[in-house]
Amino acid sequence: MKNLIDDTDSKIITLLEQNGRIPNTELAKKLKISETTVRKRIKRLIDDDLIKVVAVKNRAKLGYGTNGNIRIEADTRKTKKLADKLGKMKELWYVAQLAGDAEFDIEYSVSTRHDLLLLLDKINKFDGVIRTRTSIRLKLIKQLGEFIAFTNPSASKNVKV
Repeated sequence: MKNLIDDTDSKIITLLEQNGRIPNTELAKKLKISETTVRKRIKRLIDDDLIKVVAVKNRAKLGYGTNGNIRIEADTRKTKKLADKLGKMKELWYVAQLAGDAEFDIEYSVSTRHDLLLLLDKINKFDGVIRTRTSIRLKLIKQLGEFIAFTNPSASKNVKV
């Protein structure tokens, strides 16, 4: 799978990152190629799981004023069950299993600091959790709407929003 994308694909992706709703006809004009070529390339990029065009929530404007990160140290013998529990929590929009000084890195969005307190209480009661280290995001400097490929094909179907 060498050279998955070429310069034209890269330009299409860049333009879609700026505006995922840009019409194919406008992409074609900007890139000086046919609309049919744009349509076929986008279909291939999507079919090959190289891109995904989705809506990205503005969590702050939707009432989730408290956002941040939690690192979880856990009993490594209990990470599978813990991962399953974390993956089902609606307050968490990002859950990653790690190798290093913590077993999990999670990102949360809640309405208030009191909701964060409740979230931490719930997580700390999970079997296998040894310690949590929490940070609150003060200011978002940069956010990319990147597509994270799921390693488990059924995982993307079970994500709760």
